[in-house]
Amino acid sequence: MRSNAGTIVLFILVSMFAVACSSEPENRPAPKTGIVSGPRLELHLEPGPFYAKDMRMLWIRYTVWPQVAAWIETPDGRYLDTIYVTELAVTGKYRAAPQKGRPEALPVWTARKSGKVDAVSSPTTVGKDVVYGNNIVSRIPAGPYVVMLETNRSYDWNGTYTKKNAGVNGQPSVVYRAEIDIGSGPREARFEPIGVGSVDGSDGEIRPSLAGIDTALWLFSSMTVRYIDK
Repeated sequence: MRSNAGTIVLFILVSMFAVACSSEPENRPAPKTGIVSGPRLELHLEPGPFYAKDMRMLWIRYTVWPQVAAWIETPDGRYLDTIYVTELAVTGKYRAAPQKGRPEALPVWTARKSGKVDAVSSPTTVGKDVVYGNNIVSRIPAGPYVVMLETNRSYDWNGTYTKKNAGVNGQPSVVYRAEIDIGSGPREARFEPIGVGSVDGSDGEIRPSLAGIDTALWLFSSMTVRYIDK
C-alpha cells in the first residue's frame, strides 16, 4: 500500500515537471493596441536583448518581462494623465509577490498617477514591439509637452544591484523623458534616460544618476513616442 502511494506521488511530480519543462509557449492574453485612428499619441517600444528572462523555481519554469508605464506632463512637471501601463502594474498580481505587491517595480509612476488607469492598461507584449495609441491629445491644448516613461524587469541583477542588496528587483526602474509638440503637425520624439527610481519602492523620487545600471538600459532597443494628427 505504501509502495503504491509512493508511486502515485512520484508520477504526479514527474508529470508536473514534464508540463513545467514543456517547450509549449505560455498561453497569455493578447496585448491591446489602444486608439488606432484619429489624433493621438502613439508609443513604439522595440524589445531589446534583455527584454525577457527565463526563471526556474524548483521544477517550475517561467519567463518575466518588463513592466512599463508612460504618462504625459506639462513642461514644468505637472502630471496630466497616464498614456499606457502594463496590466500587472495595475492589478499587482505578480508571480510569488508579497501581499503589498511590488511597489519597487514602477515607484515614480505609482507616486505621480491619479485616478483610474484600467482603461489604458494592457497585458505585456511578448516577443513583439509595443505599439499603443492614446487620444489624450483631444483633451488638452496644443503646445509642448513631456512624455515620461518608467520601466523595470524583475531579477535584473548585476555587480552593483545583487540579489542580496536589491531583492527581487535587481536594478531599479529606469525613467525616460521625451519632449514633443502637439497640434502642429506629426512629430516623433525619442526617449532618453534621465535617472532611476527607488530600488525598494520607498518613494517616488527620480535619482538623476545611471551609475551601476547596465542591462536595465537595454530592456528596449528603441523607444519613441509619436504625435499623429489624423
